[in-house]
Amino acid sequence: MEKNVVASLAESVAAGECVALVSVISNSGSSPAKCGAVMLVNNLGALCGTVGGGSLELQVVGQARECIRLGRSQEVEYSLAEGGDLGMSCGGKVHCFIKVFSAQPRLIIVGGGHVGMELYHLGILQGYRVEIFDDRESIVTPDRFPDAGCLVYGDPVTKLSECEIDSNCYVAIATHSHDLDMRVVAAVAESGAGYVGMIGSTSKIKKTLQFLLERGIARETIEKVYAPMGLNVATIQPKEIAISIMSEILLVKNSGSPEHMKSVKKITF
Repeated sequence: MEKNVVASLAESVAAGECVALVSVISNSGSSPAKCGAVMLVNNLGALCGTVGGGSLELQVVGQARECIRLGRSQEVEYSLAEGGDLGMSCGGKVHCFIKVFSAQPRLIIVGGGHVGMELYHLGILQGYRVEIFDDRESIVTPDRFPDAGCLVYGDPVTKLSECEIDSNCYVAIATHSHDLDMRVVAAVAESGAGYVGMIGSTSKIKKTLQFLLERGIARETIEKVYAPMGLNVATIQPKEIAISIMSEILLVKNSGSPEHMKSVKKITF
């Protein structure tokens, strides 16, 4: 059984799928889950293996799916006593570790100009699969973006509609045209991307947000668009703007907070 789980895990990781490996690391009392038992779970449910079946396994699968959604590993403990977590009467406890194997995150940069170029370098450095979309053939070339996962030439709205976008995708929009920026934002705002951001001035952003409303996009969805994107680092330099955008993407991806670590730690002396 363990060999099947390991083989399935290797196949899933090689295919770029996000999965969770559940391992029973300890138990006590009467328990259907044996120490060392393993199970592989994806976002739809159990793939192979078992941690004992029944309501315990159902609960573990649900927790593993939530860990996949959040992209975070977690230790969990379940009480099998009457009145415990699962309403069981075995009388024992089960301690599991849920290890998430995340798919490579995708950084989709729409617009390969100065800021897009700097953001590309940062994305590669952070281990993202970076994809460049631009309607200028001279921009999307291997010479300019040698390590890009893909270079897409053509109307970005059309090309993005042909792509699968999910919560593991982070979309940064910085094209050469305000009209194109608006159309791209409208195309991806409801895609389920983990992040959608757009560069622009106050007037440009206002016009874009109004455009989204007029397109029938829900206000709640519009409020999730980071526009203008990036943290306030008070700069006009492309390199520094890109750093502020990448920092914001990491903040969203890792559920961080926009604070100085000094304020978070509050170390006294």
